[in-house]
Amino acid sequence: MKYLLLLSTLFMSFFINAQEKEKNKEKPKEDVKYLYKQANVETDDYNIYIIDVIASVKQAKFKIKIFNKTNDYLLVKPTEFKYLAGDKTLLGEDKTYVVSPNEEETKVIDFKGADMLSEKFTIEFKGIYKASAGGKIHQLSNFELPASKNDFTVENFTCTLKKADLKTDKSAIKFECVYVGDGVGIVNPMKATAIMPGGQDNVNVKKNQPMILEKGKKDDFTLVFNEIPGAGDMQKKGLQIKWNETLRESKLLPIGTTKLELIKESEKK
Repeated sequence: MKYLLLLSTLFMSFFINAQEKEKNKEKPKEDVKYLYKQANVETDDYNIYIIDVIASVKQAKFKIKIFNKTNDYLLVKPTEFKYLAGDKTLLGEDKTYVVSPNEEETKVIDFKGADMLSEKFTIEFKGIYKASAGGKIHQLSNFELPASKNDFTVENFTCTLKKADLKTDKSAIKFECVYVGDGVGIVNPMKATAIMPGGQDNVNVKKNQPMILEKGKKDDFTLVFNEIPGAGDMQKKGLQIKWNETLRESKLLPIGTTKLELIKESEKK
């Protein structure tokens, strides 16, 4: 009986030790993920909030919320953001975007490299610029659809009609604009309206963000106009695009660099 009891005790001890070893076995490095504390910084021009920060072996990423405190546009270039950890310096890879005056934008920012599992790292927010919302407005003639000519030029802008889908209930018109000046071109499609066949103004219902074009850059946007009962058939009679303050030219001003340190909070299970 003693031997059976001893054997049973040894077996249970072996089983518990095996379980403990399995439990404490290290994850493969490529499966390890670090989570970091939220952080924020405030300047005279903007507030930055960093949330949902996570790092793996080959990548660190986070959500960035930027609130624009000014009456001007902010041009944000993540490719100029710097990731700093020890002697490692990396640049972001994400697309340039605009934050409108007194508005907030949220984006995901990625940094890719090797051995990104750091107890802490710093983000240097270079690449945030200000463009005056009070720049020169370019006055344009109304653009008639169906079009007899697909492009037009006004000073440093050239815009081309890429598509016009005119329907009775809804019309969608796509343009592409290129800017060739020495400042920046601001394109705000929400300023454009349509003049219906009956003469009524019709608002653009497509929620486009303003675009800031540096020299030689181009981008496209779509205008969408819904049917107005009694205002005429857009498919049969066409319409006119009234540009209002859609195209504006301004100067780009750099804003002083700020930094945020992100500190590891836990390891993701």
